[in-house]
Amino acid sequence: MQRFARVLNRCLTITTAAAVIVMMVHIVVHALARSLFDAPIYGTNEIVEYWYLPIVALLGIPAAQLEKEHIRVTMVIERARPATASVFTVFACVLGALVSLAFAWFGLDRAMENMAIGSTADVSDIITWPVYFLVPVVFVLLAVLYVLDAYIIVRTGQPDLDLVTGRPAEHQSADSAPADGSEL
Repeated sequence: MQRFARVLNRCLTITTAAAVIVMMVHIVVHALARSLFDAPIYGTNEIVEYWYLPIVALLGIPAAQLEKEHIRVTMVIERARPATASVFTVFACVLGALVSLAFAWFGLDRAMENMAIGSTADVSDIITWPVYFLVPVVFVLLAVLYVLDAYIIVRTGQPDLDLVTGRPAEHQSADSAPADGSEL
């Protein structure tokens, strides 16, 4: 399970970084071509808006779930006993998976509609419909991550395990020592 999470995390990171780098190069070349040669690259704004940015934004959602970086309200869980906290966390994971699947279903419906009409970017002829299929893929992946989180909580009883490292999500780093001077 940790291997899957590490590979997925690496794939998401590499894909997102590649999209950002390609976008930056595209924009710089466009700006230089426009300024120096008075020949901008056709459709740069549309490609950035409809291709690069959705890829970067959408792939960040499952990456944040893997790294436990989504916003969490822990008022109840911090005050509850571990078993009760686990039940609440499993419930939240199941609810998150269901909502993610609903977004995926809606996203698939919209992607199919855009594919059927051959959706393009605004007034240009740059094709945009394939990017719409990223929405259902990302949200199905997010639902799978929620289910994996729930499975790990049920199996281990620890609600804050990091899928990538297998350690508690809010652990101290090896460089910092506890305030009471004890060993980690």
